[in-house]
Amino acid sequence: MNHNKTPLQIEKSLSVARMRGNGNRLATALADESFPQSDKVTKSQLADFEEQIEGKVVFPWSDGYERDRKDFNDVYPAYPLAIVYVSCYQDIQLCLRFSTENKIWAVCRSGGHSLAGYSVCDGIIIDMSEMQSVHIDAKNKIAIIDSGTTWGRIYKKVEFYNLHIPGGGCPTVAIAGFMQGGGYSLTSRNFGINCDTVLEVTVMLADGKIVVANSDQNQDLYWAVRGGTGNNFGVLLTVKYQLFELKNMFGKQISWSFQDSPDNAALALYTIQEIFLKGDQYPNLGIETIIATDFSNPYNWIKKVYFCGGWIGAGEDFDKAVAPLLAIPGAQVNLSEEGPYSKINNDLLEGVPDLPMDVKAYSRSAYIEKLLSLDDWKNILNYFKNNAPNQYTMVDLEGYGGKINTLPEGTNAFIHRNVTMDFYCDGFFNEETNDQHKNEEFIDSFYKFMETYTNSHSYQNYPYRNQSDFRWAYFGNYYNQLCEIKKRYDPHNFFHYQQSIGEPFTGEKAKEQKIIFTQNNPIKYE
Repeated sequence: MNHNKTPLQIEKSLSVARMRGNGNRLATALADESFPQSDKVTKSQLADFEEQIEGKVVFPWSDGYERDRKDFNDVYPAYPLAIVYVSCYQDIQLCLRFSTENKIWAVCRSGGHSLAGYSVCDGIIIDMSEMQSVHIDAKNKIAIIDSGTTWGRIYKKVEFYNLHIPGGGCPTVAIAGFMQGGGYSLTSRNFGINCDTVLEVTVMLADGKIVVANSDQNQDLYWAVRGGTGNNFGVLLTVKYQLFELKNMFGKQISWSFQDSPDNAALALYTIQEIFLKGDQYPNLGIETIIATDFSNPYNWIKKVYFCGGWIGAGEDFDKAVAPLLAIPGAQVNLSEEGPYSKINNDLLEGVPDLPMDVKAYSRSAYIEKLLSLDDWKNILNYFKNNAPNQYTMVDLEGYGGKINTLPEGTNAFIHRNVTMDFYCDGFFNEETNDQHKNEEFIDSFYKFMETYTNSHSYQNYPYRNQSDFRWAYFGNYYNQLCEIKKRYDPHNFFHYQQSIGEPFTGEKAKEQKIIFTQNNPIKYE
């Protein structure tokens, strides 16, 4: 039988030939012209590297490089030497070895949704998006999922069995970055933060060795990966999740205008806080409240507050629960429906606001712990209305409580257990708005204004590069514990980026740090 090469194999063989000077003259000349100035590697070395890789490799001279080098939010552009779409564990090992031997910076990318661009770099991107296996054990309510798998792919598979994982609001987000930063979901008040539902992780360390971490072995890594953020300890390969029974749920979206006056919308925010977020009330209600501009009518843009609620339980009980909101003057019901989580989540959140495809954003998070007064909410709405740079600016108030706050601080590296909500703002811009700098200034000034209301912590899954106190903001009294675990599993700091786990706190700050794990037990390898 004749052996026929796949299109990818043919493409790779041509690429290798061009780098070795064996291709046609024009292609070789283009490769020469596009070859990045590097004192670390030669084209011959890159040719040898690509020849060993099973998956696709994209270089600066390759078709599609401009598309492939970008994350979804290209505010901090990177120009990698190579983008490797790994297709097997051997590919990952080769990437790690090549990067280590040649002292080339490498980062992992799964869904490419790092708001601060931390899943791209100017070295090698280890792209996990081809690793998308999902195995479901419906009888035992367990799923084993590859780290590059996106939530859009997962939802349909688990919903077939009337099962659920508290997953991402955006279907193109992959589990690796999402889970390692915590993972907030519209169902987290009922089932917990995504990383709370993890039973086990499989991780490849910088030296290519593989470890399994769970409650019985490598417990410190198991603790750290769940909330300690990606690109810190190793390459996340698979996650074993606990699944939960969930067939259908209910969704409602209610809005109030604050274009002319903040009174009604502020009362809505205050009522949401007092009825649903105060104490441990209605854990079966997931809440995201969005502050944004409705510009569906091009002649009448209106600033609005949107209550987006997902209810697990009987529909009539949901109606009773939200009756106080509907009694607030100006309440408008935009959506009321029943369906699987994936539909409810998408219908509630998609298009608020309706963003064009080419927007970029500066984004930042801050946690609100204390209860705010009605006047506080009026002040926040007035600040937004008077200072938002353009019609795409938005705030998302992610409601905490319920199962999120049931687990004590320090259960894992996601420490934000005693808060009311995450106050998260996107300053979107594009060529149309032409106000990139104004958006960055707005994010900085808005969070300066919000210091009165917030607790100095931030959600690590919404990183902001200008945040100088990120070590305390993301990890608080557990940062030094993460530093110790980092040194154990990545002693040479191979995995790093601008806000990665680095030097521990010293001085007075160090006295506040809490240590859970000592390093007496050996690392258990597969």
